[in-house]
Amino acid sequence: MRKYISIFFAALLLSGLPACFYSDSNTYYVEPVPGDPPLVSVTCNLDTLYNPPVNDSLEVSYQVEVEGGEFYYIYADLVHTSVYESDSSSGSFWINSMLADSSGIDTLYLEFYYSSNSNSLADKVSYEALTDTLKYAIDFNLGADL
Repeated sequence: MRKYISIFFAALLLSGLPACFYSDSNTYYVEPVPGDPPLVSVTCNLDTLYNPPVNDSLEVSYQVEVEGGEFYYIYADLVHTSVYESDSSSGSFWINSMLADSSGIDTLYLEFYYSSNSNSLADKVSYEALTDTLKYAIDFNLGADL
């Protein structure tokens, strides 16, 4: 019984002590100096088309170039549904007529995420990004005559 009482008092005494000591009381500040903003160039095969029709399917291809930064991610959304996601700076995907809710024109959103070059801690670990969004009108005429 004495052994348990001495262990209890030793634990009680040690619980009031801090776990580590730090003797430097100075405050250090770091101000990140942002770099030049990256230059982004995005090309897509839909750039020259006006309301491309999707009777059966439509291929969408893209190419992203980021100068002075790093490309992170592309996210494509159509009719509130994700149709494509990738971390590749170039690629292609298909849109088919099954994605349409009804006949008519819907909007395809392409969101490109890339580094911000702010030199903050979030930027250094790739959690801070800038975005460019492209919008394209897609015509789902669903077999209607042109």
